[in-house]
Amino acid sequence: MREQYKVATEDQFGSPVDQELGFDTHKEAQTEADECIERWGEDGQDFWVESYEPAPIRSERKYAHPNSIDGWEDIYPQED
Repeated sequence: MREQYKVATEDQFGSPVDQELGFDTHKEAQTEADECIERWGEDGQDFWVESYEPAPIRSERKYAHPNSIDGWEDIYPQED
């Protein structure tokens, strides 16, 4: 997997929160962080850039019906 970047901040309780994910370059993420600081920084909120590696997709789901949403149509088949 290749490294990506995200903009992070803290909530009112001090817990980390991801503001925006999926930036390909540090520069793109820093631009977003600067815009967030400009918007909300006067309230004392700080934004910064972190690198991360996205988790690989485990497997695609296969449903019995092509229009299934979370498999509920597999449990309750449609009547024609």
